[in-house]
Amino acid sequence: MKAVFEALAHHAVMRPGDVAFADGETSITWAELASRVAGAATVLRNGPRVVGLRLNGIPMVVADLAATLAGCRVVPVPWFFSPGQVQHLLADSGATLLEALPAASGGTLDYPGGADRVIYTSGTTGRPKGVILGDRQLGAQIDALSRAIAPGPQDRYLSVLPLAQLLEQICGVYLPIVAGATCIISPEAGASIFTGDGRTLATVAAQVRPTVTVLAPRQLTLWVAAIRAGAPVPDSLRLVAVGGAPVSPRLVAEARELGLPVAEGYGLSEGCSVAALARPDGDGMIPLPGATIRIEAGEIVIDGPAVMDGYLGRAPQDGAWHTGDMGRLQDGRLTVLGRRDGMILRASGRNIAPEWVEAEALADPAIPVAALVLTGEDRLVLVLGAARQPDLAALQTRLGALPVYARPDALLIVDPRSDGLIRPSGTADRRVAATLVANNPIAL
Repeated sequence: MKAVFEALAHHAVMRPGDVAFADGETSITWAELASRVAGAATVLRNGPRVVGLRLNGIPMVVADLAATLAGCRVVPVPWFFSPGQVQHLLADSGATLLEALPAASGGTLDYPGGADRVIYTSGTTGRPKGVILGDRQLGAQIDALSRAIAPGPQDRYLSVLPLAQLLEQICGVYLPIVAGATCIISPEAGASIFTGDGRTLATVAAQVRPTVTVLAPRQLTLWVAAIRAGAPVPDSLRLVAVGGAPVSPRLVAEARELGLPVAEGYGLSEGCSVAALARPDGDGMIPLPGATIRIEAGEIVIDGPAVMDGYLGRAPQDGAWHTGDMGRLQDGRLTVLGRRDGMILRASGRNIAPEWVEAEALADPAIPVAALVLTGEDRLVLVLGAARQPDLAALQTRLGALPVYARPDALLIVDPRSDGLIRPSGTADRRVAATLVANNPIAL
């Protein structure tokens, strides 16, 4: 993180009046950002050593940087965590919740090092685990992405993911600071993932004219739908990175045809976010500089300086991290097949990664959640949590491109508000989906 504060100090002197961050209603220059971060850090140095951050926009940027500069353990509080998960997060980490910025002046941006952060992953059980990341991991990740993306002062980054997420902390805060790029934080565009309407995202992008943005797959689906309906595509874009879950190859291809330079990425908190990234004009993800990826018994294993220190309260992590994700490497390019513990085994002996079948359903903007279920009769049922009538003809076309053994035998359309179907993280609970299948024997 030392490079981040050195860059901030440099920009504050060389470009004091230029806008560093804007969040729709307010903006902050490089000089103002440096002053507020340094001042808040002087207060935080005399406060709790573990701080939970639940703020938004520019206040979250300042608080994150100030707490790091003060040598605190930073614990971002994700917006999508349930009240029970938040309570567990604070109790488990011993964090004091910070929901407002301390106002102070003075101080410097000299960072001695030693701060770390705990990133809580919701996991499949809903009980968060704390991933410990320090200067080594964050420094390696910032350097690797800087080399892979080559950001510069000419870039404009559009931030539409929550700043409590590690990926957005790195791509939306630290990278722009190191590069001297402007970051525009748009909660309105980010809200598309809840509204199911990508027109606001498309409108904001047309107004902001970003060069780079990072999206969740659902946001890409909605943006593509808005473009299909006539929304303009900014010709300023050079990279639209998409990650967090598998993306339909057909959706990626359509997005590129429409003018969005989409590149799929793969990573996880245990590896300090991104481990591999595709090129906007190519297929297959390439490991980031400094990251080593290999396949052992079909499982993706990552190694390098970005691997976490360990889980909070557990033994330190030593060496490579076995991700639990299945994948393959061919000609140096990574393909992710799905979670090892989620694989479906059919009576034919074929293994199916449900994530890739579900991704074809999630390419429809009407479907915010989907789950593939295997019945006792060896039938595959794709459960569609549909907010409105989906385009079944287009869905059948996408599903028809899958291998025969992976194609669903039936579809079951349900209300996405079905109790427990959507976990706090926004993904489907396949156990709940299986219950819905059992209680609805007639599938459409």
